[in-house]
Amino acid sequence: MELRHLHYLVTLGETLHFGRAAERLHISQPPLSRQIALLEEELGVGLFDRTSRTVKLTAAGEGFLQDAKEILASVERAKRNAISANLGHRGSLSLGFMFAAAFSIAPAILRAYTTEYPEVHLHVGEAVPSLLIQDLRESRLDVGLMYPPGEMAGMETLTVFEEPLVAALPLNHPLSGSDDPIDAVDLKDEQFLITRREASPYFHDTIINHCKTEGFVPKTFLETNYQHTLITFVGQGLGVALVHRSMQTSLPTNVKFRPLRNPPTVKLNATWNSRNRNPCTDTFVQLAAKLGPTMHPGE
Repeated sequence: MELRHLHYLVTLGETLHFGRAAERLHISQPPLSRQIALLEEELGVGLFDRTSRTVKLTAAGEGFLQDAKEILASVERAKRNAISANLGHRGSLSLGFMFAAAFSIAPAILRAYTTEYPEVHLHVGEAVPSLLIQDLRESRLDVGLMYPPGEMAGMETLTVFEEPLVAALPLNHPLSGSDDPIDAVDLKDEQFLITRREASPYFHDTIINHCKTEGFVPKTFLETNYQHTLITFVGQGLGVALVHRSMQTSLPTNVKFRPLRNPPTVKLNATWNSRNRNPCTDTFVQLAAKLGPTMHPGE
C-alpha cells in the first residue's frame, strides 16, 4: 500500500464515479480500477459496491475512507512542520542574555519573538558575558545577547543595539543638581564602582579607556559583576559609576543620572557559534537586528 493508493481511494470515495475520479487524478479509468481492486485484494475486504450505473462505499469502505483522510492529513501536516522547522518557524531555541540587556532591548525582543514564532519553544537564561561565551562555545546556548566577544574563532556576531554611557551619582553629590552633560574628567577625584574585567572585559575596558582619554585613571573602589549592584552602591553614597543609559529605566532611589559629553558607547550583539545549525537562531537574529535599532530605552 502506498500513499497514492490512499489518494485514489479518497478521490473515488468523494466522487463515487470512476470517470470523474480518474479525471481529477489525471489518470485514465482502467488503471484507477485496477489499483482500487489491488487495494481491496491487499486488505481482504471490499471497499466499494459497483454496478454498471453506481458506485457505493461499503461499511468497511466508509471506515477506511475516514482513516485514509486522517493519514493523508497527517502526512501534509508533517510536510508543513518539516518546512516550518527548516525555516526556523518552529522548534526550540536556547537564549542567554547579559544582565544589562534586561534593561534595554531583551524584554521587547523576547515579546516580539514569542508573538511572531509561537511554535518555537524558547528557553532563556541570564549570565555574565564571559560565561555566555563559554556556553556558546560548548553549544549549551544557541544565541547570546551580549557585548561584542572580540575576535574569537568559530563565533559569529552582529550588532543589534548601541547606546551611550551616563554617569550615575549619589543624589547628594555636588554634581547631581543639574541635567546638563558633564565630562568624565569632572569625576577624576571620585571613587569609581566598576564591572569586574573577568566578567566583562569589553565593558570594563570601555570605561577605563574613556577615562584615560579624558586625562585620568579612575580610582576603583568596588568591582562587581552586575550594573544593578553598581547602581545600588552608588545610591548608598559609596562612589560613582559609568553605566548604560538604559539603566535609568531601573528607577533607583537616591541616584542621579547625568549625561556625558562625547560619551563612549557600548554595543549589544547577537552572538552565536558558527557550527550552530538551528534555523531558529537565524530567525531570532534577524528579528533582533530589525527591532533593536528602533529602540531607545533610557532617553
